[in-house]
This record gives sequence, C-alpha cells and structure tokens, in this order.
Amino acid sequence: MNRTIHIAAAAALAALLAGCATTQSTPPTFAGCQTWEQQRAAGHAQPGAVSVLSPELAKVIGVQNVSTARTGTGMAAVQAGIYNCTDVDVVLSVRTRFTGARGESEPPSAWKTVHLAPRGQAVYGESAISQATSMVAVDIYDANRGQSQFAPGQTYTVPMNSGAAR
Repeated sequence: MNRTIHIAAAAALAALLAGCATTQSTPPTFAGCQTWEQQRAAGHAQPGAVSVLSPELAKVIGVQNVSTARTGTGMAAVQAGIYNCTDVDVVLSVRTRFTGARGESEPPSAWKTVHLAPRGQAVYGESAISQATSMVAVDIYDANRGQSQFAPGQTYTVPMNSGAAR
C-alpha cells in the first residue's frame, strides 16, 4: 500500500513538472525582445537585406536599423544593429554581399566576428570598394556552429510560467 502511494505521488509530481517546463534547442529569450524569427513572422524583417543563415540563431538574435548610404567617395555602405535576446554569449560571423545592375559587383566581404554579450548589441558596418555597387545584403551565421550553445541535440529547460520563453 505504501509503495503504491509513493508511485502515485511520483507520477503526479512528474505530471505536474511536465506541465510547468518545456525543452527547446536554444537558450530562452527574455521578455520583450523580438528575435529575427519573430520579426520575419510579423513582417518587420528586411529579408532581402539580411539573411540569418542558422535557424537556431534566428531564435536568439534580432536585427534592427539596417540602413544603406553612400560614403563621401560615392561607395555603397551598410550598417545593421544586431542584438542578443538571451542571457548567454552569442558569437556571430557577419559579411556583406555586393550587387549592381549586372549582378555581383565585387566579391563578398570577409567574414567578421561579432561578439554579443548577454542582452547586448553591436553595430556591424561594411563599405563597398566598387562604384558599380548599388545594393548590399548582410549574411549572419553562427560563428560557433557545431560547438556552440545551439549545438544540434542540445536542449534547454524553460519554465512555462515565464513570459520570456519562446
């Protein structure tokens, strides 16, 4: 009888805990931070100007204030604000692709490493070297792919009562 009560209590506790937490493949985001994935779903993203090349990364970073301009010498330039919606460090590789009226006007820029502290932000910028460049696009990739906090198969437990879980 006593053993039956313990088993029933353990089953009830497991059911209760299962309803209070979930797991996901990325760290939880904090409340009010709109990730790239959410920006795209809401139609607020600039999909032609920015490409987040990792689905896990799209769940933990956001992009804002993507702007293009001409420098004093007439070259195209781009700036983008990138922010971290989690409480863990995120390391990105970012580059710019350049196009003109006849396709690619120059090779893509070198990948640059951008470190985002927990809940931090950074501004990425790049300038073209060809006057034929009329459009730019920014590629963002997980710099630690395969060894980062977003590694395939790794999960995070997220309390369900938190409004921050996404």
